[in-house]
Amino acid sequence: MLRTRKYLLVALFVALLAGYAASQKVAEAAGDEKGKAPVIHDKFAAEVIRPGDSWRVYLKAKDADGDMRTIIAQLWQAGVGIYSTDFTPVKEADTQEFAGYLFLRTPPDTTLVSDQLKLTLSVRDRQGNRSEPVEFPLRFDLRVKQEVPEEWKNAANHKLGAIMIDIQSSWQYNAGESIWD
Repeated sequence: MLRTRKYLLVALFVALLAGYAASQKVAEAAGDEKGKAPVIHDKFAAEVIRPGDSWRVYLKAKDADGDMRTIIAQLWQAGVGIYSTDFTPVKEADTQEFAGYLFLRTPPDTTLVSDQLKLTLSVRDRQGNRSEPVEFPLRFDLRVKQEVPEEWKNAANHKLGAIMIDIQSSWQYNAGESIWD
């Protein structure tokens, strides 16, 4: 009886291992059908803005398969951590290629001048492929004005959508307050 159990366990293990190997081959074959990942081939955002300004983040992206679906945004802030991930749908006219901007509304809180933030963006297509992520640092200063470089003037006329993340200063976050209330 004990010997039969051992044989059954070995047979079960071999069957599981064979099933796993077969599933890996199927996954590799399916990977070829998933197409190519979108590519972000240029980016720009002012690194310093005034509190209360809407931060414009410019992107140029292309997808050989023409099926871009979502722009994924993650915002990290020193002293706060990572905010909830934001998903901005790509408009149907932009699924193959786009040059435009996303915007992030910022509160008019002067205590933001001591904060450092980093936005990470990637583009996902309908098959789940993701572009390489790109990063944008952000700081605040009361005396600066956001400028759009000449090469981004056309993209400044094409709004891709809003990044729906409500930021607050690390001071307010740690005090348990919210400027948006």
